[in-house]
Amino acid sequence: MPARPRILRRYILSLFLPVFLGALAFFILLVELIDLFGTLWRYLSLEVPALSILKVLGLYLPTCLTYALPVALLFATAYTLGSLYARNELIAVFSSGLQLGSFVLPLIAVGLALSAFSFFFGDGVVLESYRQKTELSRRLLGQNVTRSNADVAVISLDGRMVYKCAYYDDAGKSLTSLDIVERGGDGKPLALTQADSARWDGNGWVLTRVRRFTRTGSGDWNETSYGSYRDPSFTEPPSTFRNQNLDVREMSVAELSGQVSFLKRAGLPYEGALAERHKRFAFSFTPLIVVLLSAAFGGRFRKNVLLMSLLSSLLLATAYYIFQMVTMLLARTGLILPALGAWLPLAIFSILSLWLFRRART
Repeated sequence: MPARPRILRRYILSLFLPVFLGALAFFILLVELIDLFGTLWRYLSLEVPALSILKVLGLYLPTCLTYALPVALLFATAYTLGSLYARNELIAVFSSGLQLGSFVLPLIAVGLALSAFSFFFGDGVVLESYRQKTELSRRLLGQNVTRSNADVAVISLDGRMVYKCAYYDDAGKSLTSLDIVERGGDGKPLALTQADSARWDGNGWVLTRVRRFTRTGSGDWNETSYGSYRDPSFTEPPSTFRNQNLDVREMSVAELSGQVSFLKRAGLPYEGALAERHKRFAFSFTPLIVVLLSAAFGGRFRKNVLLMSLLSSLLLATAYYIFQMVTMLLARTGLILPALGAWLPLAIFSILSLWLFRRART
């Protein structure tokens, strides 16, 4: 008797894994083709080499994997349980005294493991490969994106240094009409440096035509002029001033944390970045949620198992993603708390999966 649950669980896992791997490959291919067909005519009109196109597809592969993983889990779970139900094998399993939740425990374990995998894989691999894919695709299509920037303000050294310039030229790594404010720990200004221009020499900024104001101990200000001036503390790298064109959805969790801190210090709206950071953690549980939903829902199909499993998995995935898009939009606009926008879909669909389990055929 003790060996029976292990045998049945190994049996469902042996049925599930081939279907899951096949579905994963199918949905990855589908996502790749959708992205390719959207730009294929442009590649062909510009006579882009086939190897370059294949390189773009290869860089997009990790992103496709993250998109395809939840849908493949939904389909594989629903199809496996539907097939067992159609062959009356579920009746035999339940007649042995094994409940549905205990029977699908291996699938839940797979979903939990893939949840952890999706978080670390997404943060460590997907973001960087997607950036490279985007940059390569733009270069092949002749879509040059300038990194120069206008009206830039940068706060560094925990607010003790503030840079403001009228224009940053990325090609020459130079700043125009630069003001640098140095502040003490109490936030009061200690010095102001104004320069017509500044150029990065690899180690710091070299300022030209400079007026420097420094505050004395008595509170008075002294003015000094320089033709050329440099300070060892003026080392904020040129990349800080670039026009990043980087959506918060393309930032890693560490970058998002830094962005949230920066926006808070600068007094700028930070809800969007904070909601996205919460979403990274909440969204990583998607594989587990879809397995629970599909396990509770998938054993209801007796006829047309393949079609109904595919249809139900797509509908459930679409409903989950749309609901998440709506709550994230509300969070980014400040209508609801950022944490609520990220975690609410997970909470609601978790409750739905538990309710479906209670009503599932056992």
